Amino acid sequence: MRDDEDTPSLSRGLLRVGTLCLVVVLIAILFWDMFSESAALRRLAATAKNYRYAEKCDADGNVIATGQPNCVDLNHYVFVYGPVSRALRRACSGKSAAMLSFEPGKVARSEINLVEKMLQFRVKNGVNSPCGPDNLGK
Repeated sequence: MRDDEDTPSLSRGLLRVGTLCLVVVLIAILFWDMFSESAALRRLAATAKNYRYAEKCDADGNVIATGQPNCVDLNHYVFVYGPVSRALRRACSGKSAAMLSFEPGKVARSEINLVEKMLQFRVKNGVNSPCGPDNLGK
């Protein structure tokens, strides 16, 4: 849009710079919310909260006979839902076996996203991705 004047006024210039800054800040907030660790933990917590668990596990991922159902075997991971969700990573995931605690600063964002996607896949399809012998030892 062209102005009637050859040069825009100071107030119009400040309005344009302010609008540009506002747009940049909103885009930065959107990307931060999409790709931050805290956002990944919130998405995992929301997915885990809505999952119907059938197995009962202790905090280390070992199956137990008593208690509320709180865990699911995703082949690559055994996910244990609780106040602090945890996952037992198996060697077939391509990394060494370990216990992961889903707290800020304790686990990589890529692992959080991977567990969330595996949980969503299981909800959607009713099956897990295979943890076959060709993946062992990698």
